[in-house]
Amino acid sequence: MQELESLGLTRNESLIYTYLLKKGSTTTGSIIKETNISNSRVYESLNSLILKGLVTYNIQKQGKYFQAAEPNKFLEIEEERKKKIQKILPELNNLKTTEKFETTSAIYEGFEGFKTAFKKIIDDCKVNGEIYILGFSEQQFKLESLRNFILNMNLKSKAKKQKLKIILDSSVKNTLGKDRESEKFTEVRYMPKNFVSPASIDIFEDYIYIFLWEEKPFVFMIKNKRIAESFKTYFDFLWKLAK
Repeated sequence: MQELESLGLTRNESLIYTYLLKKGSTTTGSIIKETNISNSRVYESLNSLILKGLVTYNIQKQGKYFQAAEPNKFLEIEEERKKKIQKILPELNNLKTTEKFETTSAIYEGFEGFKTAFKKIIDDCKVNGEIYILGFSEQQFKLESLRNFILNMNLKSKAKKQKLKIILDSSVKNTLGKDRESEKFTEVRYMPKNFVSPASIDIFEDYIYIFLWEEKPFVFMIKNKRIAESFKTYFDFLWKLAK
């Protein structure tokens, strides 16, 4: 099961664990025969599952009999993992440099990176803060997944009463624009026809986030006061042109 692999199990461990759940108590011979995993790999995976607390065994006349732990064990493992993370967080935070740099930057890749960057904007922008957004053109918003994601994230922005000024392509006026215009703390203006913006740019405080929505999304972050002020000036110029 791919879901088990996403929880940290190898493919062989996932096969053995699910087999034991279905089969109940059984020997290594049965596991090898039914899963088609080699002897050495079965023993290796069983030992790993035992160490993780996901498999137990008892010894009978015929040898060791293995059985799967209850699936709720995954919740216990996750709770233990959280406790370990919380324990080391103070130490990790102490390692962070307090030295101030004039410019910092970061690149976020893939859809998960896209979501992380978007969330970070909302988290880092203060309550009642302002975010200036030059939005994507129509082509990007034909993707329903992107539109829905941004709408959901903006609910969090609304909770912090963050004021958004958004410039959009006029082609999205009846779709995304209509969605955004209904938001309490959002003001929307539209650029003339044929305006094309393959990227979305978010500006707030000293930050600039440039979002590129392609087959593999990319986000570029720059933190620099002067650069942010330059982008803000550019935004203000377009804001006056937009209607």
